[in-house]
Amino acid sequence: MKPHRAIAQAFGYELIKIKSHPSVDSHVSNVIKHYGIDLVFDVGANRGQFAQTLRRRGYRGEIHSFEPASKVFEQLQAACLGDRNWFAHRLALGDACGEQTMNVAESTVLSSFLDPNEFGASQFSAMGAAQRETVEVGALDSFAAEHIADIHNRRILLKMDTQGYDLKVFAGATNTVANVAFMLSELSLLPIYSEMPHYLDALRTYEERGFVVTGLYPISRKDDFSVIEMDCMMRNSKLA
Repeated sequence: MKPHRAIAQAFGYELIKIKSHPSVDSHVSNVIKHYGIDLVFDVGANRGQFAQTLRRRGYRGEIHSFEPASKVFEQLQAACLGDRNWFAHRLALGDACGEQTMNVAESTVLSSFLDPNEFGASQFSAMGAAQRETVEVGALDSFAAEHIADIHNRRILLKMDTQGYDLKVFAGATNTVANVAFMLSELSLLPIYSEMPHYLDALRTYEERGFVVTGLYPISRKDDFSVIEMDCMMRNSKLA
């Protein structure tokens, strides 16, 4: 074993080649550079962590971040201050416009329109609702039609992290999806919310619209190493 790999391993890390065995962050960065992505829809932005990672990795294009929960949205707004190409919207995205009640969890990254199931509540102690909040819901198609004048000439990355609601977001983006070059969706192999779609149903829906998987990245596991959630990166084969 080479010395630098042995040192990394001794500290509990493993060195990998970014191009051939990328992490999800590296894969997204590779995609942005290779396909000339110039517009990112960051759905389920929370405090802006995904967008901040893109900026640290050199992406300077347009980002629209969506976060409906009021206190978290304030943090998102603060994160994008001074960045003229990063826009924060206090809005949830779904398949129709209106209002819905959201469970704002103690750990806000676990906030969802869906209720935790028994497994989810036992696996993630911070999943319980700290409060319930009525939020505005829109559809990506409606937003894009109003705010993105030249969408047919853009190279789009759609990132969805909505805790069991990604398929609803996708259903509200029927027209926009035709211009999405790459998509990142969170899938639950072991459901943690009641009434959330099975991950195979989600994959089938994406594949029917021409998306093919380019990377799967586990996010959380049980103690027996079973994967609970993973990030799924997909390419739009119709735009290849």
